[in-house]
Amino acid sequence: MLTPAEYDDVIVTVAHPYADVETTLRQWIETGPGPRPFVTITAARRSNGDPVPLGAIPLQYRNGPESRRLQRLGLLAAPWGLAPDNEP
Repeated sequence: MLTPAEYDDVIVTVAHPYADVETTLRQWIETGPGPRPFVTITAARRSNGDPVPLGAIPLQYRNGPESRRLQRLGLLAAPWGLAPDNEP
């Protein structure tokens, strides 16, 4: 699991409907998916190019179906607010 001290060194690829976007993990944590709930991290790497497994990113920041489900159940922190009940 990554520590907060590593967040600036990790570049994440975020799948956006218009184009994939790269940003630091820290920036993603600060801004989140915005109004698009299905925007998720699809890849991660260190600034030197070494890959980072997605499982090393804390689950509450991945914004995938499983993290949103656990957040709705109150079992996982919801850093950007709860996802509606009618979405995966």
